[in-house]
Amino acid sequence: MHSHKLTTGIFLIGGLVLFGIGLFLISSRHGLLSRNFEVYTEFTHLNGLQNGARVRISGMDAGEVLETRAPERPDSRFRVKLRIQEDLHSLVRTDSVATIKSTGLSENSFIDVEKGTNRAPESPGGSTIVSREPIDLADLMKQGSDLMATTRASIEEVRGNADRALQSAGMAAAHTDHLVVAMSANLKEIAASGKKTVDNVSEIVAQVKQGQGTVGKLLSDQNLAADLDDTMSNARQSAINLNHASSHANETMADFQARDLLGRAEAVLENTRQATQQLNQSVTTFLASGPAGENAAANLRQAVASARQSMSNLADDTEAIKHNFFLRGFFKRRGFFNLNQMTPAQYRSSKFVKGHSSERVWLNGNELFITRADEIEDLSKEGQERIDEALSVFVPYLPNSPIMVEGYSTDGHPSERFRRASERAAKVRSYLENRFGLNPRLTGVIPMSDSPPPDTGKNVWDGIALVLIH
Repeated sequence: MHSHKLTTGIFLIGGLVLFGIGLFLISSRHGLLSRNFEVYTEFTHLNGLQNGARVRISGMDAGEVLETRAPERPDSRFRVKLRIQEDLHSLVRTDSVATIKSTGLSENSFIDVEKGTNRAPESPGGSTIVSREPIDLADLMKQGSDLMATTRASIEEVRGNADRALQSAGMAAAHTDHLVVAMSANLKEIAASGKKTVDNVSEIVAQVKQGQGTVGKLLSDQNLAADLDDTMSNARQSAINLNHASSHANETMADFQARDLLGRAEAVLENTRQATQQLNQSVTTFLASGPAGENAAANLRQAVASARQSMSNLADDTEAIKHNFFLRGFFKRRGFFNLNQMTPAQYRSSKFVKGHSSERVWLNGNELFITRADEIEDLSKEGQERIDEALSVFVPYLPNSPIMVEGYSTDGHPSERFRRASERAAKVRSYLENRFGLNPRLTGVIPMSDSPPPDTGKNVWDGIALVLIH
C-alpha cells in the first residue's frame, strides 16, 4: 500500500514537471515570458496571413501576429495587431514599413517590418505602422499571360502585313513586265524622234555660236548682254517690291475687315462716353446731401464703424459666456478656452498638458526649414514630407483631437528666439490646416523659445514638436 502511494506521487510530480516544462517551452516559443510591445498595421489583401504568423524585423524573428480584424466596409482595410519583442523596439520607427511576404511557394505568409531611420522617433506602443501592399504571384502570372497574348497577337499582325506586302510587290513586278513589253514599240519611235530633235538642236547651236540670228548677236555682243542683265535685275526687284506692298496692303485690309476695328473703336468710344455719364450721375447722387445735411458717403462710414463696434462687443460677450458659471465647466474639463490665447507658462503648467494623454513627435529645424537671402525661413519640400510622415502617428485620433504646434529656436537673444519660434510654429500650423483640413479651433501654436515642457525627456530643442492631446 505504501509503495503504491509512493508510485502515484512520483507519477503526479513527474506529470507536473513535464507540464511545467511544456508550458515554459510554449511560452518561450510565443514570446510570452519576454517583454513585448504591440503595434498595428493595415492591408487591403492579407495573402493567406493567419493569426500566429511570424513577425520579422528586416528578416530577424521578432514576434507574431496576435489578431486580424476584418474591415467594416468594402473600402476599408484589414487591421492587423502585432506583438514585437521589446529589445527590438529601437528598430521600429515611425517611418518603418510593414509588408506581407511568403516563404517561397509554400504560402506560409509572415510580416516583415523594415528598420526605420535614425531621424525618425521610435514608434510608440499602440501606434499604426505604414504598410506596403504585398505582390500577388497570381496577379503577376496573369499579367505575364496577358503580355504573352498581346505579343503573340502583334507578331501575327506583323506577319500578316509582311505577307500582304510581299504579295503586292510580286503583283507590281508582274505589271511592270507587261508594261515594258507593251511599250517597247512606242519607246523605239520616241528614241528615233529624240535623235532627230537632238540633231536639229545641234545645228541651231552651231549657228548661234557663229553669231547668226538675233540670239547669236545677243550672245556675242557683251555690252548688249550687260544692259539686258541690268534691265532684267531692276525689273525683277521692282516686281518683288510691288508684290510685298500689295501683299501687306491686302493683309491690312483683310485684318481691318475681319475684326471690324473701325466699328469696334466707335462702339468702345460710345460705351465709354455713356459709362462716364452714368458714373458722374451716380457719384453726384451718392454725394448729395440728405434731409439732415449728410451725404451717403458719411452714412456709409458711420455704418461700417457701428458694425465694427458691434463685432467687438459680440466677441467680448462670447468670451464672457465662456467664463459663465454654467458653461465654464466644459472648458475646464477640456483644459483650455482658446488654444491661441495660452502663454508658454500657462501651457507648461496647465491641466490641458498634464491631465491628458499625449502623442509627441520631435522634428529638427534643419530638416524642416530653409533660410532665404533675406534671413526669413520657409518650409522646404523635404520638411513637408517629414511632417506628412510624422502625422501618420496621429491619424487614428484625427480630426477631433487638439493638436499643438510647439515652436523652438536656440539662435539669438531671448526675444529673437521667441520671434523665430512663433514664426516656425505658425508656418507649420498653416501647412497642416491647408494640407489635411484640420479644424482651426483645435489646432494651436505655442512659442516655447528653446525650453520644452518638463517630463518630455528634452531640456533644449531647436525646431518643432507636434503634440496630439487625446
